[in-house]
Amino acid sequence: MKTGRSVGIASVVWAIPAFLMCDSGLAWADELADLRANQELLQRRVDQLAQVPPPPPGGGPGGPVLAGSFPRSFVIPGTEVSLRVGGQGVGSMIWYMKGQAVGGGLGGQGGFNETYMDGQGGTGNLPSIPLNTHTFSNTAAPVGFAHSRSSEWDFSGKQSRFYFDARTPSPYGEVKAYIEMDFGASNTNTILNNNAGVTNGYIPRFRQGYAALGGLLMGQTQGTFTDNDADPELLDFGGTQGSTGRSRAPQIRYTYPLPYGMSIAVAAENPSADFSGPFGAFATDTNGIPTASNCAAFTQSALTAATLTGGVLATTNAATNISNLCSGSSAFFNAAQNLAPDFIARWRIEQPWGHLQAGAVMRDLTLNDGEYLNKSWLGYGGALSGNFFTWGKDNLTWGVAAGDGTGQMISSMGTGAVATNFGGILAGQTFNGLDSRSFFTTNRRLYDSAVSGTPIFTWGARAGYQHWWTPQLRSTVDFSVHHSDVNTFYIQASGRSANNKELNLAHANLIWSPVAFVDLGVEGAWGHRVTVANTKGDAWTLQTSMKFRF
Repeated sequence: MKTGRSVGIASVVWAIPAFLMCDSGLAWADELADLRANQELLQRRVDQLAQVPPPPPGGGPGGPVLAGSFPRSFVIPGTEVSLRVGGQGVGSMIWYMKGQAVGGGLGGQGGFNETYMDGQGGTGNLPSIPLNTHTFSNTAAPVGFAHSRSSEWDFSGKQSRFYFDARTPSPYGEVKAYIEMDFGASNTNTILNNNAGVTNGYIPRFRQGYAALGGLLMGQTQGTFTDNDADPELLDFGGTQGSTGRSRAPQIRYTYPLPYGMSIAVAAENPSADFSGPFGAFATDTNGIPTASNCAAFTQSALTAATLTGGVLATTNAATNISNLCSGSSAFFNAAQNLAPDFIARWRIEQPWGHLQAGAVMRDLTLNDGEYLNKSWLGYGGALSGNFFTWGKDNLTWGVAAGDGTGQMISSMGTGAVATNFGGILAGQTFNGLDSRSFFTTNRRLYDSAVSGTPIFTWGARAGYQHWWTPQLRSTVDFSVHHSDVNTFYIQASGRSANNKELNLAHANLIWSPVAFVDLGVEGAWGHRVTVANTKGDAWTLQTSMKFRF
């Protein structure tokens, strides 16, 4: 093929000067000489191209890059694998006019808490809004006035992300590998002293990574109970409140397609038993500060005064030696255990008018302190969600979910799936007046026998509407709510403000796409927090961002 092409090119090139000589005479002599010189250069180049071997079928090193089997992908040369490299670059600015979660300085009244700075949504600042209380203590920092200094500015780029999506056909269906990362990790165990004065402490965060063979998927990806298509388009990286979760979870899932755009899926997901205790919520992976010492009821001097009665070590002055970590940390009293996966089933239908999804979840929730406590509860719940296209590209999104002991399966609100008195004052027992938790370490069998709990009934709802003003300009308004009925019998009065009863969240935005894959937007948001103690807090934010998706 290349030899014929060379002959054709040479024939045309040689014909040009012959034609010009016949038509133009001696006046073209100089130009003819130039053309002959150029023709000789062209002939040399044609001869060089003729020596290049043809590429292998399907492309290869040195061959052309072929389009892949799915949009914006390409075939890896020498293979049948289609690969897409994608992601987004994001820059955002958030102004917390009121309600930014404060840091640990000044007894929890000051400082700067970077963990919750990327939006007040369900996975952001909302569950930690400062409370509007006005109580003073003569011996400590003012309690509850954090709201008076909770205005902050934050500029961020850590929601930028990248991913690799590889797919290839097989006799068992499409084979897929997917890996995605961003820089939104909460590095809460690292103290950043003036770190922002030079750069920042952002570290990569693993978002998704899984392998799929046909309908079988193993790895970490969006939770099976989750329905992202039923959530509105927001600038708030924390998302809505009351959405089904968990956002991303390690799992084994099988999806079976059905006629008419329907499918069913069943999954076993990595569990994380979560509880509400006297000092706040905790889950299986809640840990204390690694360098802090454990709770110790006795010092050497106290042991000399202790007596052994009925096989139980008893003392009257032991409570004075209990550390602050023991007496006021939910992490220390974390006895959560995972005895079984979270089991989820889902049905879904997708049509040109939108989609519908229904899901159900069942969870095991166990407390086991390694000694005399071993109690389990069953959590279960369901959800229904979807979206409907109304006029043109306008979109109505909605969802409802409810359950008993569902916990994290409805977006986290700082409340667990089971309320328990473990770690606090237990009714009917006598305690040392210096510290009501002293019996936890002096008579563990008696203490554990009085531990109890009950699943927390919770529900959530959300609705949003997106209107397209022009093909490049759109707006979204939404409202979401999450409510939990926490039984106060299990939560002592001093810990009720550490557990949330209800969270409300609303957004309104305007997003402009001047060119393809670029979004510029501005968004206002209001958040409201109510605790089990009926203390309240509000947050107002103004956020803007620019995003380029590739």
